[in-house]
Amino acid sequence: MTEEPRVLRWETLTKKAFDEIDRERAVVLVTASPLEVHGPHLPIGADALEGEGLAERMLRFLPEEHRSRTFLKLPFVYAATDVVPQPGSLFFRPGTTVRVLEDLGRSLAAQGFRHVWVSNFHGGPRHFLAIERACHRVHRKRGLQMASIFSLMISRLTNGTSNLDDVLAELPGVRREDLAGDTHGGLVETSQLLALHGGWVDPSYKDLPRLTVDTWLDARGERRARAGRGDPRRFLEMLGSFRSGLRFFQEETYSGAPGAASAELGERILDLLSERAAKGCAELLDGRIGPDDCHSPIWPYRFLFLNPLMVRVADRLLGFRNPIA
Repeated sequence: MTEEPRVLRWETLTKKAFDEIDRERAVVLVTASPLEVHGPHLPIGADALEGEGLAERMLRFLPEEHRSRTFLKLPFVYAATDVVPQPGSLFFRPGTTVRVLEDLGRSLAAQGFRHVWVSNFHGGPRHFLAIERACHRVHRKRGLQMASIFSLMISRLTNGTSNLDDVLAELPGVRREDLAGDTHGGLVETSQLLALHGGWVDPSYKDLPRLTVDTWLDARGERRARAGRGDPRRFLEMLGSFRSGLRFFQEETYSGAPGAASAELGERILDLLSERAAKGCAELLDGRIGPDDCHSPIWPYRFLFLNPLMVRVADRLLGFRNPIA
């Protein structure tokens, strides 16, 4: 008989129960995702709920020899950056995320744990690079196998971006046109939340129109500049694209087609992502890869995203003043 993964909520354990855990073999699960506005229809904790859903479902797809381990689930960490700049979102600097997770890893290592998996479902580069930096520091200083599941997954699925179009387009019930511009609170996230916590999704999602940065610009008679690869104007195009996104999310709260979502599609998306993530995590447990193999492709450029001076320079270039920070 296939053994079901044993997931224990850390905050419910007694001292007696905690002391019975084989800490060297156990795996600690923690989700680091923001409390952030996701349209008028999704709960503010959408990213954290999806991150926890991914981590727990992933356990079903682990090889049988690893499903017998004890999995300890910590309460989620909501210190996150690059959130939608709307009241209801909570903003933290990237360095705060690094320090919180680094302290957590240090404490777990001191107690004899060897495996920590950090889940997430927030695609802001400064956020998932902050998770990676914390994991890297803890592994280097303490020897703890602490890894970012999200970064490992996107490095294998999307070459490092949070765009899932090509991965999900082949699933039954998905139209590629509905995935275009689906970056926040749209088809993908609404479907997953319907599958995970349908009672927390406002039924009004069915009536929400498809809305993206491009459709928003079109409605204003604006057009994005387009420059080909190698064109010296490429940098200006990227800068303009970031500015458009910031302007968009100061007025709007979702991007995509939430009206096309369904719980059935959410189940298929979760299974696909969880199965792929489980393959990488099994390799971690087997020792075939280590935490240094779990970085996203933009890890080499982390200085540009995480250095406080570079963050200020980027905000100045974008002309952005965060109204909730």
